Amino acid sequence: MKNIEQIIIDKLPEYSKSQKVLANYILENLKTIPLLSVNNVAQKAGVSTASIVRFVRLLGFQGYLDFRSQLTDLLKEQLSPLERYKKTLTQKDQFQNSLEKVSQKAIQNIKASIELNELSEFKHVVNHLQRAKNIFCMGMGISHYLAEIFAYLLKLYMKKAFTLSSDSPSFPEQIILLNKKDLLLVFNFPPYSRATVEAAEQAYKKGIPVISFTDKRTSLVTEFSEHSLIAKTDNILFTNSLGAISILMNALVTELALTAEKPVIEGLQKIEDFYNDKRYFI
Repeated sequence: MKNIEQIIIDKLPEYSKSQKVLANYILENLKTIPLLSVNNVAQKAGVSTASIVRFVRLLGFQGYLDFRSQLTDLLKEQLSPLERYKKTLTQKDQFQNSLEKVSQKAIQNIKASIELNELSEFKHVVNHLQRAKNIFCMGMGISHYLAEIFAYLLKLYMKKAFTLSSDSPSFPEQIILLNKKDLLLVFNFPPYSRATVEAAEQAYKKGIPVISFTDKRTSLVTEFSEHSLIAKTDNILFTNSLGAISILMNALVTELALTAEKPVIEGLQKIEDFYNDKRYFI
C-alpha cells in the first residue's frame, strides 16, 4: 500500500481542526504509534477516541487496529536484518510453536497476495508467456534461485526458458542478446538488487517486454515492467517467506498447461519416456 505518512500528508486539506492536530501528532510519532492503544493516542494527542476512529477511516482503514497493524508492518520493512532479528528475540517467548507461527504468516502472505493481484493482470502475464519466443528469468541472491525454479517449471511445460547468469557475463551483456520477441521475467525481493533493476530498465528501453515478481507495487523494478505480480514475503525473521511466490509460479504454469494441451501432452510423453531410464523411479 501507499506509504501511510504520504497518505496523511495528501489528505491535509480535508481535515478538520482537531484532525489536523491528530495528523501532526501521528506524523511526529509514527514509530511509537504501534505501541499505543487508541486510548493512549487520544490522551497524548488531546482528542477523543471517536475522533481517532473517524480519522483512520478517512485514511482508508477499517479502524484503529487495522491502521496500527499496517503501520507496524510498514515499519518492520524499514528495519535492517539485524534489527529485525533483535526485535524477534525480544518476543521469542511468543514462539512456543514456531511451526504454527511460521505457517500462519505464510497463509497471511498467500491471502494478501491473492488480493493484491488482479485476475486481468495475471491473464496478461499468461498471454506474454504463451507468445514469447524465448523466456529469460533473472534475479540476484534468493531471487536468482526463484528464477531458476521458474525457468525449470516452464521447461516442463514446453516453453523455451532460460536463467540469466548472476555471475559472468554481467546482466547488461546478456540483455543485449535479447530481442522484442523474447520475454524477461525479473524476480526482485528484499534485499533489492540494483543490478536487477538496471537490467530491467535496459530491457525496457530496448522494447523487450518485462514482467516482474516483487513484494510491493512501489518496488522500483515495477517502473520498468509491463506487468507486475505481487507476492508478500513477510516472515518471522529477516529472511523472505517463499510460500506466496511458489503459489504464483505454480498458478502460472498451471494456466499455461490448461491452455496448450497438445504441445504439453506431446512434451510430457517425451519426458515420461526419459524417466523410464533406470536412473529414475516414479
